[in-house]
Amino acid sequence: MPISPESKEDATRSLQRSSGSFELVLAPVITALLGLWLDRTLGTVPLFTVLLAVFGFAGAAISVYYQYNHRMDRLRAESPWRNRS
Repeated sequence: MPISPESKEDATRSLQRSSGSFELVLAPVITALLGLWLDRTLGTVPLFTVLLAVFGFAGAAISVYYQYNHRMDRLRAESPWRNRS
């Protein structure tokens, strides 16, 4: 059974909308795992694990924020009411 172009487009939009949630979860986890590896390699307390997890979350949050603002600016520019006072 072939998939209609409309359902493909809907699926693509859904994935694009949910990418921020994946980014907010995966970035801190991946950076925390890197920090855990560093801590075990260097024999330190979980300093790098916590530090890198915080930096990963902050970076992901900033990225999602700017993606959202860019998307909203683009939608405002395309809106039919943008030229009204």
